[in-house]
Amino acid sequence: MATTDPNYTMSIKEKFERDIYSLRHIPRILHMDAPGIFINKNGPYPDEIESLEDMDWEKDKLLTPKLKATSYGDWECTIGMINIKHFENREKLDDMFIDKSERTIFDTCSDFQRISIENAMKLFDIEFSCDMNWYLNNQSAIEEDLQRQVLPLDLNNDYLMKKLEQELFYKQMCNLFGEIEDDNNKPQDDDTIYEKCFILKDFHMLYSYGNYKFASAQRGNYYLLFRFVN
Repeated sequence: MATTDPNYTMSIKEKFERDIYSLRHIPRILHMDAPGIFINKNGPYPDEIESLEDMDWEKDKLLTPKLKATSYGDWECTIGMINIKHFENREKLDDMFIDKSERTIFDTCSDFQRISIENAMKLFDIEFSCDMNWYLNNQSAIEEDLQRQVLPLDLNNDYLMKKLEQELFYKQMCNLFGEIEDDNNKPQDDDTIYEKCFILKDFHMLYSYGNYKFASAQRGNYYLLFRFVN
């Protein structure tokens, strides 16, 4: 509703509703492609207004050697994040991201009430994990990231090494997207060894056709938007 108050400042919510702000410019948290993975150096909660007003990913991005992702072809995937308070409800967000009239999905694509980020990325044909080869070549980084003593490593203990890999991955995800979620309560189909897995809630595949996939999910008080192309 219009106002004549000279001190009135339009909210982020109103600017989205009036197409002043675009979901394309929400803070980008992660960009991955065949050459490497870039993270937002200002994470886990970058300045939303700064990004919406003048997004500068080249300035914000930081190449990370701690994560790896593989897919096929010439592919790329980005994940952005925005506070849920800027939207009336989830349906409004999804409609703004991909209009109902434009949604096309295969029967094999489903919505998930709770899903780990690893399994969510598999829906985009991406294998996503931490890069244990890098960690093993930089073992001091393991203790720095876990903030406890684990060295020397028992490299012959496959169970403990796998658990360590999953814990390192979990820590990296929390550093990027925040920790406010019940990650101890795993989905029934999760088979990770580590006691926690990084949970996304209400994952919606909104578009999956040809070379493009778009999806949304919730993590704590934030919506995550996924874009994939190959």
